[in-house]
Amino acid sequence: MNAQLPTAKIVDLTTTLDARPKLTASGVVLWASVELVYASPGASPKVTIRVPLPWSPEESEAERSHLALRAARQLIDHACAAMTSAQSETPPGILEGTILEGLSQELGISQPTTNPARKAGRS
Repeated sequence: MNAQLPTAKIVDLTTTLDARPKLTASGVVLWASVELVYASPGASPKVTIRVPLPWSPEESEAERSHLALRAARQLIDHACAAMTSAQSETPPGILEGTILEGLSQELGISQPTTNPARKAGRS
């Protein structure tokens, strides 16, 4: 499934802060919701991301909103990086690393591929 999605632009961005901080195992946090609304041909996708913010009574609401946007961005970046690396990794063959590695290509059962570089310490 390699369908190309139409490009989308963010048309609205809203940050909502919970009224009160919560005590968690990590300390006192204030939960925030970041809502992104996109404009895309034929659709209006919307995403809401909940993020915890470290609680500090000295921070203004604008500072908290900025922190919420940064935390949401980090979550999105992390998800994109995780998905990209997961898609680029190919699972090892059942015979990889054994004396029988490459046997399926030799027998014509699978397509030949280039032999991956050996890891240091393997002979």
